[in-house]
Amino acid sequence: MSIGTIQAEERGSRVTQKELAEHINLSRSMVAEIEAGRRKLPRDVAPRAVKTLDSGFYAMEVAAEMTGGSWVTKLNNVDLHRSAVKEKSLEELEEATQWIRKTSIANKSNTSEEIKKVLLESIDAIVALSHFVAVVCKEYSVSWVGIWREHRQKLKERGYLKGE
Repeated sequence: MSIGTIQAEERGSRVTQKELAEHINLSRSMVAEIEAGRRKLPRDVAPRAVKTLDSGFYAMEVAAEMTGGSWVTKLNNVDLHRSAVKEKSLEELEEATQWIRKTSIANKSNTSEEIKKVLLESIDAIVALSHFVAVVCKEYSVSWVGIWREHRQKLKERGYLKGE
């Protein structure tokens, strides 16, 4: 999917193109161009757009595009009902856990194919969990931006992040 497609979906009937444009300091026509796929979301506008739409799927798509595809993108050919996403997340977590447990990282005795397999299984779990969080936030009206802000604060309090 593209940022523009997800932007239009997530904006939906909650916010008009004009209102979004005002919040992110773009013209309404630029917002329309982004949603039509004719223009890219400017990098300097992305944080404001993510905060304004406060959607996990939008945030993931922005991150994926801004990193050249090296982050989670919204899956568009899967069942995104909260129960289905929960079950898939549990399945992917179990598979990743099994691969992580049987892979020796300490002595580098694994083949590059074994390492690649454990990494891909881990990424499958990350994708599933990212979708789980996005779906649950949307379904239960929990702020995506807010929950990540809380998580970041927790990391700071535990000493995992410093100097921010």
